[in-house]
Amino acid sequence: MSLMPTPLPETQPYWDAAAQGKLAIQRCGDCAQCYFPPAPVCPHCTSRNVVWEEMSGRATLYSYVITPSPWPLWEATGPMSVATIALEEGPRLLSTVVDCEQSPATLIIDMPLTATWRKFGDGPKLLCFCPAEEAA
Repeated sequence: MSLMPTPLPETQPYWDAAAQGKLAIQRCGDCAQCYFPPAPVCPHCTSRNVVWEEMSGRATLYSYVITPSPWPLWEATGPMSVATIALEEGPRLLSTVVDCEQSPATLIIDMPLTATWRKFGDGPKLLCFCPAEEAA
């Protein structure tokens, strides 16, 4: 059993953008809300008038836990964060914070983050976030 994601027709635009190092999620054409995960119907107003849109990649750390033994697919030897990330555009999603110490002293709630992409093994590039000052 593989833990790597498998693109589906409904999620292919997300993976196509990811392959180019871009973050794309859906926005409703009626209520203008962005949402994630992908769905054919807006979860805010139930409209089917949804489009894929590139996001800024700017975000903040909303919440997290630190796992001392990360999944093997992360190819990490030490602790890794499993984080709820709040995108600047509104939606929250699960990811990890990379390129910094994985400790409560470093992972500060509301810290500014920037989207980045990491390739793990033979799978597709996966969305991660790094401290905003690291991305500059």
